[in-house]
Amino acid sequence: MKCQTKILRIGFIGIILSLLAGQSPFVLDSTLTSSIIQSISNSIEVGDINNDGFNDIIYSGYDENRSGLFIDIVLTNQEGTLSQGYQTNFITYPDTIAEYLGGIGNVSLSDVNLDGLLDIYINGSARSKLLFNTSGVFNESLWLENMSVTYSYGNWADVNMDGKPDLFLMGVNEYSDNILNELFINQYDNLEEDPATIFPSLFTGSNTWGDYDNDGDPDLIISGQTADPNSSVTRLYQNDPIGRLTEVTTSDAINGLKAGTTHFTDLDADGDLDLIMTGWNKIEGRLITYLLENEPLGTFSQMENQIDFAVAYGSIDAIDYNLDGFQDFLIAGADSVSTYAGRVHTLKAQVYENNRDGTFTLAQEIAGARTAKFVDINQDRIPDLVTSGTTEIGNDSAAFSKVYINSHSGSNALPEPPSALNAFAVSTRAIFTWGSGSDDISENANLDYNVRIGTSSGGNQLLSSSIPYNSSNVGKRLIREFNEIPHGKYYWSVQTVDGSGNVSAWSQEDTLFIPRLVPSIQSLPGVYYSSAGWADYNKDNTPDLALTGVTFSGSSITNLFENSGGLLSQDLTQNIEAVFGGHLSWVDYTNDGNLDLTMTGFQISNFFGGFKTSFYKWDNGIYIADNNSEIDADINYDGIGDNWVNGGVNGHHWGDYDNDGDLDYVQGGFDNYYRRHLDVFYNDNGTLRLDTNQTYLVPINPAIVQWVDLDLDGNLDLVTIGADETESVMMRVYLNNSNHILTPGITWQTETFSVTAGAIAFADYNSDGYDDFALSGLNSEGNLITYIAKNSVNTFIVSHVLQGTYFGKPAWGDYDADGDLDLIITGQSSTEGDLGSSPITNIYYQDQENNSFQLDETLSIDSVGISFSQWGDYDADGDLDLFLSGFKENQDVVAQVYDNLESIENANKPPNAPYLLDDSNINNNRVNLTWSAPIDPDNPNGTSTPEAGLRYQIQIGSEDENNDHSVSTGSYGINEIGTFTRTQKTLKNLDEGNYNWKVRAIDYGLATSEWSNTDYFYIDVTPPTIDTIRANYVTNNQIILVIKFKEDFYLDINKEPTVLVTHPYEPDLGLLESSEDDSLEVIRQSFNSDEWTGVILLPDYFSGRAIEVHVYGAQDERQNKMQRTSIFKSPESIISQYGGTAISENGEVSILLPQNAVEGDIAISIIGQDVPADTSSFLVDGGITYLISDLYDIKPFNQSLKKPGILRIGFPDSTCLITEQLNQFFDIDCPNEISCNALNGEWIAIPDSGLTPFIGMIDTTITDLLPVVKLGGSQISIGDNSFMQVQIDTFGTYAAFISLDTTLTSDSIDVEKIVCQPRIFSPGGSIFEFKETNILYSLEEEANVTARIFNLSGRLKRVIKPDFKTQAGNQIIQWDGRDSNKEIVPSGLYIVTLEKNDTVLRTTVGVLNR
Repeated sequence: MKCQTKILRIGFIGIILSLLAGQSPFVLDSTLTSSIIQSISNSIEVGDINNDGFNDIIYSGYDENRSGLFIDIVLTNQEGTLSQGYQTNFITYPDTIAEYLGGIGNVSLSDVNLDGLLDIYINGSARSKLLFNTSGVFNESLWLENMSVTYSYGNWADVNMDGKPDLFLMGVNEYSDNILNELFINQYDNLEEDPATIFPSLFTGSNTWGDYDNDGDPDLIISGQTADPNSSVTRLYQNDPIGRLTEVTTSDAINGLKAGTTHFTDLDADGDLDLIMTGWNKIEGRLITYLLENEPLGTFSQMENQIDFAVAYGSIDAIDYNLDGFQDFLIAGADSVSTYAGRVHTLKAQVYENNRDGTFTLAQEIAGARTAKFVDINQDRIPDLVTSGTTEIGNDSAAFSKVYINSHSGSNALPEPPSALNAFAVSTRAIFTWGSGSDDISENANLDYNVRIGTSSGGNQLLSSSIPYNSSNVGKRLIREFNEIPHGKYYWSVQTVDGSGNVSAWSQEDTLFIPRLVPSIQSLPGVYYSSAGWADYNKDNTPDLALTGVTFSGSSITNLFENSGGLLSQDLTQNIEAVFGGHLSWVDYTNDGNLDLTMTGFQISNFFGGFKTSFYKWDNGIYIADNNSEIDADINYDGIGDNWVNGGVNGHHWGDYDNDGDLDYVQGGFDNYYRRHLDVFYNDNGTLRLDTNQTYLVPINPAIVQWVDLDLDGNLDLVTIGADETESVMMRVYLNNSNHILTPGITWQTETFSVTAGAIAFADYNSDGYDDFALSGLNSEGNLITYIAKNSVNTFIVSHVLQGTYFGKPAWGDYDADGDLDLIITGQSSTEGDLGSSPITNIYYQDQENNSFQLDETLSIDSVGISFSQWGDYDADGDLDLFLSGFKENQDVVAQVYDNLESIENANKPPNAPYLLDDSNINNNRVNLTWSAPIDPDNPNGTSTPEAGLRYQIQIGSEDENNDHSVSTGSYGINEIGTFTRTQKTLKNLDEGNYNWKVRAIDYGLATSEWSNTDYFYIDVTPPTIDTIRANYVTNNQIILVIKFKEDFYLDINKEPTVLVTHPYEPDLGLLESSEDDSLEVIRQSFNSDEWTGVILLPDYFSGRAIEVHVYGAQDERQNKMQRTSIFKSPESIISQYGGTAISENGEVSILLPQNAVEGDIAISIIGQDVPADTSSFLVDGGITYLISDLYDIKPFNQSLKKPGILRIGFPDSTCLITEQLNQFFDIDCPNEISCNALNGEWIAIPDSGLTPFIGMIDTTITDLLPVVKLGGSQISIGDNSFMQVQIDTFGTYAAFISLDTTLTSDSIDVEKIVCQPRIFSPGGSIFEFKETNILYSLEEEANVTARIFNLSGRLKRVIKPDFKTQAGNQIIQWDGRDSNKEIVPSGLYIVTLEKNDTVLRTTVGVLNR
């Protein structure tokens, strides 16, 4: 019937209109016009400024007579008269185009600060002002940055659907001299530029918002020119539900406009917004108007019938002014322009009546109108018209502002408000819906609606009731969605808007309560007997989820869910064995910077169940089983790990109990033979090894285990709860001593906390720096308990008693972001009924003022038993979300993520980074790292985590290994593992090297600070060593020694080294200045950095110029003191006529050249090849031959000698004989008798071993297995050291060997008589370098020889007989120039004889003393 009435009404109206054909629908009212200031406006807006229920008129523009940009507010009232309201002006200058047209710019209305009053934004003519309304008086706001904009246009819309109006502004910013096209998002304390969308650089145009695709959010169209004055551009942007604008590139009907304006309205009354566009088009080269039809929805096409009127710098408005249910419209502006619309000649407005058939009839024309707007002035609910302009551009007296009253004689009733209001929340979305309103003219589908939502009755705090005339804040839809609104109680109401701009009364107010925690849209498999963990394992800065448990169907799972933009989806690349009923941990135990995964629990495999401990390590994004730890040891080869256990939901834990930086592991529970365990495994470079030193631990099952530094001594202690083999359940605490042995803490041990089917959560809830805990479970008396226990330094004391539960998991977290820890407990609240019955989920917020925990009764969370819970900010919005799984009362199985809405208004701010890092406290391989606690900034509600409540994570890496995580990883899950409350960390047993480290803080909301600045330290456990010693022989007896130290850290130059010199063959090194000491002290000249310089004068009695340098006492700045080092030095050159000695730096090799052995002076070097002994052994005809010294290069190579030189090479005088059941061999590498005994060998002297020592020369031309020329040699002893010596005639590579081969060939030198070299020597020193002579001879076979020395009178002075038979080959006997009484013989000539069997050989030698 109502529809028929409307049709009759519309028909009657049509008849009346036909009778009145030719009459203008709007009649000028001179009286009302005279009450308005006559200025040219560029913009007119209409809205109820003073909230008196009547729509007021706001004029704005540039007027040079008023010194710039003005605002005039004209108030309407119930009587239909006008009065002047608020006025203001801003002194400025005009733009160059519209100086005499009111300027280019506009005014836009919106309740920006949601106080229920319409605010004003005005721009143009080098001004941009946001004015807040205070009961009709306006004050400039600082919410919008100060800008100087010209050729501009700004418009409001709630682009991100949060209820707060946002601003799009285009124009030229004269401050920065750039074209500005920016979207400013309303943050409720400022308007902030949104960088998400890049807009074209347009000005001299306009922008309009409208929901053309009917999806509930405002879309945007902008038009204007670029820097090219001959350009015309229009862009359409579609809004998605989160406020992201995307350019629509497929709408061919959208043509470019310069100086244009646009307007969305439903011209064909089909329920969607069509589009009117007018302006200057480059292609057409003229002003043009486009009427575009939205058909199908979201697609624009030109209507069949267009109009032949267009303007620049104008305005468009649409309304049903003739009450026929269709939208009519007006266009006003510059109808005649030139120079690409750069010059304006005339102004005009035209009103078009909608013929309801897709055609439009010109109903009225108003000359000189720059802008026009519909408004109901006389309060008859029929739109009237106001205009502003000039009839002569440039003539101030021709300016006008006129009022036209609608001459329509019909009536229009107010629309009816909607009913059936309904509102609800889904995840972070809040949805408000209602039924249709009604109207006597407009069809229901063509009605618009306004919604008011506040936090108090009649309030506007979320969505304002103050809306400009003839507009709507939700459009035609019967729903308004919010992506995120703060939790709390909301009051809301809806009103209907008809086609003529009239609004109904507000509907009856309804309410919606949104709890702080709401179910998310995440879809996870429901599980019980579960464990889960948040962690960013894929390193995309959002927490992912690991989940284990039993599903509703009875199967078990272990799944990983990747977090992509807040949406959790299963990572199908992973293949991880399913476990349930145990514990799961994210931890980087391999120290590669990537999170690994560890699990204990029950596992079903091949229809059989058992306990399983599983380690999975990260391998390039895939988790692979790690079976290398001793946890998987299988001594009885039954295929089951001996240390596979399950102790329950707290059955294992990680912590650095030995303070070496990496995370170690503890576990408890039954193994698969139902033996109880309590095992500690230390981390050995990613391999877990059982710590067999922990002898005090009592195995338990079930097992609650946790590493905690109870006494804040820097050592992690161990807290356990469980039943021992006598079934005695109690809390046992093991204190960690300085040697990292866990010993029973008697004062901590108690039966108060003896629970089964329980769980524990540690945290410092009272911010005193000591970790406390919450515990739930079934106690020994059969009662369900939930205790909060306070750490009282030497024991735990129950501080709060909450509702008891078991088969659950408590979890701490500051879910309300008020700076203290709150608590969730879940599980079964009764021991009666089936498993899973009487479940509860209680969240307690901490009331610090009353020292209590209060149940949050505003929440609606699933009550679950056999459950698991954990806090984590998975959507990274600054509040703690909740994961919850388990059995519901109806036996449904769930795994649910609850989104926390706290951050919408009170996002938790992360702490500042720690600072003042200090690593100066280093002792040997131990370092104490300290830092200063940062500030946790106040959250918006003014609260923050206290300093003592902050926890820390540390990352320590090795510069040498190029691994920033090698000591302590910087990758952690979202839990307490690896965190501590102290602002220091002690590390022990560090290898020498360079390290980097940094630290970050964690607050009660589990927000982490940025990492601190990186600091560096060096561990130095190696004392200084000698790099080089240079001996500069300045004169015959003066030597300058330059000692270069090698030190990787810093040498302590305040600690003088001691430098002594002794004779290389008489090293009586004892206490300086003692009677038995002939060592010479080197006098220091300088000691800078790593170089020490000193000088020594050799005394007259010193024989030769070769020396042995002894250095000790130097230390580095870490007090590492060097060991005594001795190095042999000799002159770099040997003078031919004197002969001389060259000696290797280690003193193991020397070569003596007699006088005139070479032509000219020669520089000799003796350098070892660092070839280990016994690396060259050869099986030859005579037996096995071993290398027993280094290989020494004597250079220059191939230097021939005119006289034989004496080569001496040190060698070991004993070796180790190893006898096995089927084998016997010599271990040449064995260094001493102790080591030989450890090998069950026999330490025997070389002469007793059957092995023959000899010196050999390497000859690569020999192709046998042993490329060595065997030179034989004589054994001598100098001090306690054994040497072989032999005569040589050329330089090359030499070494000492031993062999079972006794058939040694003769030297190439054929000596038929004995020779003494040197022929003259000085046993008393000083005259010649040589203090002894060498008696050279050759044997063709092994024999005993005797040397005798006579003076020229024939008196026997000395008899020398070698201790051992002399080998075949070239041999040497040494005479030191002393007689049988060890006295030095007088200077003179001496006869030397050598006797072998019946052969006597003779020669002479000279002795010359000082």
